[in-house]
Order: sequence, then structure tokens, then C-alpha cells
Amino acid sequence: MISGTFGVIGRNFGAFALMALLLGGLPNLLVSFGQLWIAGGVKTFSPQVFAGSAVGLIVMMVAAFVLQAAIVHATVADLNGRRVVVGESLKAGLSNWLPLLGLAILMGLGLMLGFLLLIVPGIILAVMWSVAVPAKVVEKIGVTDAFQRSRDLTRGRRWAIFGLFVIYVIALWIVEALIMAAAMPFILSKGLPTPDSVGLTTVNAATMIASALIATITTLVSTAGGATLYSELRGTREGVGPEAMASVFD
Repeated sequence: MISGTFGVIGRNFGAFALMALLLGGLPNLLVSFGQLWIAGGVKTFSPQVFAGSAVGLIVMMVAAFVLQAAIVHATVADLNGRRVVVGESLKAGLSNWLPLLGLAILMGLGLMLGFLLLIVPGIILAVMWSVAVPAKVVEKIGVTDAFQRSRDLTRGRRWAIFGLFVIYVIALWIVEALIMAAAMPFILSKGLPTPDSVGLTTVNAATMIASALIATITTLVSTAGGATLYSELRGTREGVGPEAMASVFD
């Protein structure tokens, strides 16, 4: 599954990186800049800051859902031997963002409750629902049906999926550490921010760019990985190939 994920990304790196940058890294960067710009001239806990943060969160959420659906569409296209077209994948993403928003809200509430119950139930739910998004996009089913579909597909494979989650988290920590380590000499050369530092500074800008780069990479890998996992689960459980997912192009 890991080789399949990076194989899909490698064959379509330009298209995937462009979508992840436009809908993952760039919104993250712009929202961070906007929040700092607002905070630079007003008190930290002012209504302007809260309003700006709320708008920024909504923008990033919508962009994230469009990106998820777009990457799923592109991954399925690649697995079917089709050429990935950014415009077609973005169109598929835009047509799915609203139901994915509903799916994400329900999933978030479920995971939050699960993690409050001593963490383990939250991990179980995260694994159980790990392919709900690609199931929703590819099979064009309802939100609640997507949860059930993911539950059925992951049954009997959940320990293996949990292992993949652990590998992903460790790899994410390594990537974050490498990017921040690369940025640290520049940050230190400009001096660390003081408690009186507000608004946009060189150090803040460097930190936000590093964070946007991390968001681009992690979003790209996790979304492509989810779509590849969905394809492999359908293949092992149902004995079907990528052509069975061609309904996503209808």
C-alpha cells in the first residue's frame, strides 16, 4: 500500500503537488498571514481576531474537502490508466465538498467523543472510518452509507491499517523535524521573536511558510494514501480491480 501510494504520487507529482499547494498549503499560508495582519493592530482577544480566525478556519475546511475529493478522483484516474487532468479532478472536488463537510462534522464529533473515552475508542473509530471519504466520492453514496461502507471494507484489516497510521505519524514527525531544522538557521539569524513582537515579522513569515509546506506534503500523502487503501481493500475483499471504481468519472 505504501509503495502504491508513492507510485501514484510519483507518476503524477506535478498535478498532485499543484492541487495540494493550491488547496492545502496556500490557504494555510494566507489564513496565517491574515490572522497575523489582523492581530498586529488589535488586541489578541478582540472580536476582529475571532472573526478572522473563524473565516480562516472555514476557508481551510472547504479547501481541504475539495482537495480530498480531487485527489481521490485523480488517484482513481491513475489506477485506471487514465491521464490525470487537474481541471477534471478539481471539478469533482467542488461537486463533493458539501457532503464531505457533513461527513467530516459527523466524523469529528465521533472521534472527539471516542478520544474522550480514554483514547482507544477514538483510534478504533479512526481506523474503521479511514476510507469513508473515498467511498463517498467514488461510489456516490450518502454520508451515513459511506461510514458503513468504510466499516465493511476495513473489517478484518484494522490492525494492518492501524500499523499504517503509526508509520504515517512517525514519518510526519520526521518530515516536520527536517523542514523546521532546515528553516531554523534562517530563523535564528533573524533573532527569536520577543513577547512584544506583534504582526508580521521575518521569523513569523519563515515559520508560516514552513508550516504551509508541511501541510502541503502531509495532506497530499494522507489523501492519496486513503484513496490507494480504498482501492486495495476493494481488491482484496471483493476481488475487483480499479476499473470497478470508474463510476467516479460518470
